Amino acid sequence: MRKIIIISLVVLLIIGIGTWLGLEQRKEAPVINIGVVSLMSGNMASYGERAQKGLSLAMQDIQKEFPGLKIQLFYEDSRYSPQDGVSAYRKLRDFNNAQAVIVLSSPVALAIAPLANQEKVIEMAITASTPKYTTKNDFTFRTTARAEVEDRALAKAVMSKYKDVALFYINDERGLGHRDAIRAEIEKAGGRVVAQEIMAPGDSDFRAQLTKIKAEKPEAIYVLTEAKSTGLFVKQAKEMGIESQIFATRSTQEKDFLAVAGNAAEGIIYTYSFDPASNNPQVKDFTQRFKARYQEEPDYVAAEAYDSLRLVVAAVEACGLKSECMKDYLLSVKNYQGVSGNLSFDENGDVFYEYSLKTVKNGEFVPYQQ
Repeated sequence: MRKIIIISLVVLLIIGIGTWLGLEQRKEAPVINIGVVSLMSGNMASYGERAQKGLSLAMQDIQKEFPGLKIQLFYEDSRYSPQDGVSAYRKLRDFNNAQAVIVLSSPVALAIAPLANQEKVIEMAITASTPKYTTKNDFTFRTTARAEVEDRALAKAVMSKYKDVALFYINDERGLGHRDAIRAEIEKAGGRVVAQEIMAPGDSDFRAQLTKIKAEKPEAIYVLTEAKSTGLFVKQAKEMGIESQIFATRSTQEKDFLAVAGNAAEGIIYTYSFDPASNNPQVKDFTQRFKARYQEEPDYVAAEAYDSLRLVVAAVEACGLKSECMKDYLLSVKNYQGVSGNLSFDENGDVFYEYSLKTVKNGEFVPYQQ
């Protein structure tokens, strides 16, 4: 009987030690669940694909640098819809226990922000430039500069040559944010907005809007929408004999634009925020490894996605999974050497970086020479 008791105690002791060691191991290497509210279908699916490539490369690097960390990424599709984005966030939180979220696009990031703040979940937005996302000292951050930063760079170049301009924009938070920002910059520079026309997400025939714009004879037209729609707009404008100089935002630089616009793409001028040919050592290394893995150059979407995950993981490294600490850590980030640029978060969780001008010449995206 005494032998049985001793054996039982030894077994319990072994089980107890094993359990304790297991707990210690889990304590040293917690599982970090990060949700990604992406764009996986519809006209915007290419943005989600490029973001996923940047996130995948970031995951590869993080696992090498921090072998003790266990990170899981869970993806859900917002379909570029605020309502579907909220449903995706809810699923990531309730079923995948996401402790932070990375969100693509202005409308979706804006819709999720109240929930993320209420639940004290870090929300890191990419490709989200709407000024409305700017809120002080909360859980929302982004690796995209505000619309005003991009539009200021564009207006500076445009208004030196053109005074009468027309605006064409998509009816969502991104388009409205750019419309307001660029209009303010045009008026500040002494220019005039002679026409404003709007499109709904998913529209493909812009001839009615182009007819109204043509009647006002603008010297320049700003197109503030995504790549496919921009391609359709410039193609239809050329077919209608419109000779105004067309300007656009950084979303122009993708294969879908060239495929849709064809020869009409020639001469368009647009802003851009990422230079894969940069001499910056980090950008060169990122670009080389991205090209080796995917047989293509990275763009700003991939770069922002890469930086977003690295920053979230840096906050976890510093704080564990304490959300208040993570928030304070990110707000304190200054001069972070990201592949998107030298990033510093201000009190609103916003960043700033420089934009350059590019154009299409002989079917290629190239730097614009004034």
